[in-house]
Amino acid sequence: MSNRTVSWAALGAACAVLFAVAPLLSPGSLNLGVSLLGYLAIAQAWNVLAGFSGQVSLGSAAFVATGGYTSALVLAHTGVSWPAALALAAVMSALLAALVSIPLLRLRGDYFAVGTLAISVAIQALLNNWPWAGGASGFTIPVGSVPSGGNLFQVALLVAALAMSLAVFIRHSGFGLRLAAIRDNEAAAAGLGVAVRRHRVAAFVASSALIGMAGAVIAFQFIAVSPDEIANLTWSLNAVLMAIVGGTGTVLGPVAGVVVVYYGLTQELASLQTLSELLEGALFIVIVRIAPGGIWPIACQLARRLAALASRPDPVPEDEVPRLPAEPTGTELSAVDLT
Repeated sequence: MSNRTVSWAALGAACAVLFAVAPLLSPGSLNLGVSLLGYLAIAQAWNVLAGFSGQVSLGSAAFVATGGYTSALVLAHTGVSWPAALALAAVMSALLAALVSIPLLRLRGDYFAVGTLAISVAIQALLNNWPWAGGASGFTIPVGSVPSGGNLFQVALLVAALAMSLAVFIRHSGFGLRLAAIRDNEAAAAGLGVAVRRHRVAAFVASSALIGMAGAVIAFQFIAVSPDEIANLTWSLNAVLMAIVGGTGTVLGPVAGVVVVYYGLTQELASLQTLSELLEGALFIVIVRIAPGGIWPIACQLARRLAALASRPDPVPEDEVPRLPAEPTGTELSAVDLT
């Protein structure tokens, strides 16, 4: 069985189990699950852009805000259903990505990262000064128009599954190999005939559409939508932190990063916010310095070593080893020699 088949089967099984257990979870667990899945979708979408194609972005907050505000405004001012609002969030985020990709994809390295950060700052400033969207105070989505409880959990699961599916597809496809070639050596990839700009645009637009859908899920969860919540730059920073801690360029790295950073630090240390932020910063520094590949590749390497040790045959005790009679040497005297 190929790695691709195993990856798709594992993803399908995990989604089926989570979808089935949603009705059995408590309201608190469902709310936590929605947050985890929303962060997973954002971190995995950032991983698709940075880990697989080498475009390090600080603009996730712009697309979270675009998706969140698009879905929220549509629900608040029209009679469309939330599935249509979720789809519009993806479309508007993809359109924004396609528009800003014209100038941004002319930039490389740090300049691209700073350019995406500028887009996030501009979107936040626009929303703070947009009266129809409530300005700095924001507005509230009608409660009856959004999914809640188990239904919201399943919507968040769908968005996270789409992000994971994109990562699996890129990991095991020719498109992903071409993206990796562009990431590793753009000039060499172009020399071999890879359409560099087309591949970069495709990765950027797909990643942004997924982040926009995650923004819609976040808006459904918050109900009260404001620039300080939906357009906050911490969405960009958390995406980077979770993906790097878990392991960029891997399918399951962002999963590990979300669990460690959000659940392990943010949630468990919610009453100690300052300590939580300090630990997040310290963890990021340690990972970058000691394990730049992230914790997931280290965990896989450790598991392989343990499996290799377990598969070795047990050594035979020395007293149970059969001993062969020693062969006579040329210097030994036999009974014939003595006669």
